Amino acid sequence: MNLAGLATGIGSLPGDDPRAAAALTLEALPDLPHVPELPERGPWAQIAGRAAALLVDLPVEWEGNAWRTSFRSGRDVNRARAMLDEDLDAVEDRFQGYRGPAKLQVCGPLTLAALVELRGGAVAVSDRSATNDLAASLAEGLFEHLRDLRRRVPGADWVVQIDEPALSAVTGGAIPRASGWGTVAAVDSAEAGRLLRSATRPIDADVLGVVVHSCATEPDWVALTNGFDPDHRALSVDLEVIDLEAAAPALEAWVGAGGSLWFGIDPLAADGESSVMERLEVARSVLGIAPDDTASHLALTPSCGISGSAAVAGASYAGVQRLMRRLRGDEPSRGSGGA
Repeated sequence: MNLAGLATGIGSLPGDDPRAAAALTLEALPDLPHVPELPERGPWAQIAGRAAALLVDLPVEWEGNAWRTSFRSGRDVNRARAMLDEDLDAVEDRFQGYRGPAKLQVCGPLTLAALVELRGGAVAVSDRSATNDLAASLAEGLFEHLRDLRRRVPGADWVVQIDEPALSAVTGGAIPRASGWGTVAAVDSAEAGRLLRSATRPIDADVLGVVVHSCATEPDWVALTNGFDPDHRALSVDLEVIDLEAAAPALEAWVGAGGSLWFGIDPLAADGESSVMERLEVARSVLGIAPDDTASHLALTPSCGISGSAAVAGASYAGVQRLMRRLRGDEPSRGSGGA
């Protein structure tokens, strides 16, 4: 599938009502609705907690201020699983009759290893064996998660988004040690790319495509692209924060190989949508993407971290839809929603 020419959300939304959030994503994002995430409900519903709910044969527990490996899963993992099930119940209910592409999100293996601590207190990413174990457990859990979603929404064709907000810190040696003294040794970018690939390998044949998302100001392009098939992958980055000139060589190479780019923007910016459109046109020009080729290479999302209210989220989603239509020329939406 060409993972471009559309508008969608990153994943997290304000509020604590899964049914309202699922309805919003379906109604406001007809090209590519997504499974909503509601992190305001606490650590069980935040990025690492949702991943903890997916892990297979690798028990973890929330201990005060961090998820930590344990001898058995207890009430915190059960709570995380209950919240995830609540979200999926809402999707199953609101997406009845939907046919078309849809998206789910999951914490990536490098970010998860940077957030989870081992029983001794060290951060998991400091231990290569523990990092590999987390990646393998996550891959198995993602496979089961996708199978569950296909059962719940049989008309949907799924795109999987791997969220890696900590990837650049992991490969840049900037993850602090649990003790607070010093940082964890950097993971080689090629090794990080291998772990990213391993997380999605079990599902590659069963999805429309995979999107790797980084909201870093300086994404690790080697880790994000090395060894990936651009025809089956998209890169999602925040256009508002990256240095486009510095990133241009990597992004041009990605697009030239057939890859898609998802740009995070702020359609509610104080300087207005026209200024956002100007930045998008500059990006398109810098990357050598002709206007007629936009729908083959670019997609739009809001910037990371929609906050405020459901009304703000709805306005943000409407804004990326308008801007995407201006970029692509009013193509019809790709899915058809149910009641």
